[in-house]
Amino acid sequence: MQIITTPKGDVHLVPVESELFQEIRDLMPYGIVGLKSENNSLEYGLVMQCDEVEVMGIKLQPPDCNRDQVNAAMEVNIILTSIAIPHYLKNSFDGLLIPFPYLRDKGDRFEVGISLFIFPKPGGKETKEDISSYTGVYDYQFGKGATAMLVAFVKALQTASKESNITLYPVIGMEPRPRMQLGSLSFGFMVVGDKVIATKRTIIEKDFTWTVLRDAGITEITHLPSQPAGISKADLVIAKPDYRI
Repeated sequence: MQIITTPKGDVHLVPVESELFQEIRDLMPYGIVGLKSENNSLEYGLVMQCDEVEVMGIKLQPPDCNRDQVNAAMEVNIILTSIAIPHYLKNSFDGLLIPFPYLRDKGDRFEVGISLFIFPKPGGKETKEDISSYTGVYDYQFGKGATAMLVAFVKALQTASKESNITLYPVIGMEPRPRMQLGSLSFGFMVVGDKVIATKRTIIEKDFTWTVLRDAGITEITHLPSQPAGISKADLVIAKPDYRI
């Protein structure tokens, strides 16, 4: 266990337990693989591509910005995503949600937004939510419960914006996109059930996101240092042993 000291108190960073790891692996479409880092410590590859098939996310598309605005826009999205997580947790959903601030380089313009990778749990609380006021279109593509999880996180972002007085960019579309079409992803945190999991590969104590989460009352966070990974179907026996082709 690693203790991270913040101005709001300590955060305990704990290794991922076997049961939680298996739950995440089961919810990811193509599972997780173990990777060796440069210093031989264990990291994980969240499988985002299997052969030619990519895992799909939902981008909350922003208006394009210029190069001078990229860093500030990315930092704002990381802050708002971190503040939103405790509000999203209040829904007590059972599925896996990974919010990724992303940067897509279009040459002379840049798309700096937030994308959501949503994996509902069959029979989970999110599948029982009333979504009659929405189209439920995301349920068809991402599984029953996806719309409820998406709506809940968007509302959490809106609450985070009001709470922090940090403006959330105007969302001009919520479109499913393959992972590679989102450009660069910023790994920070994922949520499964009532657990917050840090996916950061490098732990920096001065990282303000620890303070944000500790201020919201979160004192323990699981560490699953991760990066995107691609595999072939032959690797599924390792990445997701229960996968059925």
